[in-house]
Amino acid sequence: MRGSCGDNTRKPVQAGNTADELATKEADAFRKDVAAVYAPYKSLSVAFTLKGKVNNEELYYEGELSSTPANLKINLKDAVFLSPLLTLDLGKDKVSLKDHARAKTETIARAEYQWVELFGRSFPVRFFEPLMRGYLPEDALSKDSTFARTPAGEVLVRSDNNSFEAAMYFGDLKLKKIFYRDKLRGEILVFHLGAPFKSRTYPQTLKIEHSRANDYLTLIFKGLRVTGDNPAKK
Repeated sequence: MRGSCGDNTRKPVQAGNTADELATKEADAFRKDVAAVYAPYKSLSVAFTLKGKVNNEELYYEGELSSTPANLKINLKDAVFLSPLLTLDLGKDKVSLKDHARAKTETIARAEYQWVELFGRSFPVRFFEPLMRGYLPEDALSKDSTFARTPAGEVLVRSDNNSFEAAMYFGDLKLKKIFYRDKLRGEILVFHLGAPFKSRTYPQTLKIEHSRANDYLTLIFKGLRVTGDNPAKK
């Protein structure tokens, strides 16, 4: 587990020639409609199976995730014996990572925690955490981002600053894919969000590809439970 800080000053980026930028009123309406689809909740819990490949090593784990406005906790278990392996706990003030096998816990101030380090790969908290919670990255609804419609009818949201650039694709007001490039660390990631559950706009699958290394992680979610939430639109 490791923390790093960067310059988060946003700079608008022009949508490419293959997409038509939305007018201000249309972009405002899009943000409003999407925010309603990803409405707040009181609590969320879900189990998952994690499969993937990192450094040519096959991965297979079971896990559980729970989320409240104040906390996100992710537990990883051995897929065979279901014994606890890692617990990542993101609170408002601090973040802790417990390695159960080594009986070791690392703690870092939340303000300094910018990257999730798992299986030798890094994932930006700015995007990783909201996706795990079932929300959108803040840049997806920011007025400093640019909004355009692609020939395929998707809405493309772009964010660009001194630290990273991201392209987020929406279909039917739901986030489908994110291309992320970190300018300081050289990390290039692609997030693929599968079809949502009927009870909540939370993806049933999430695949994260590390394009430079051809590594990937796939999370298959099951048993979603949400309280204090409005049902997703069908």
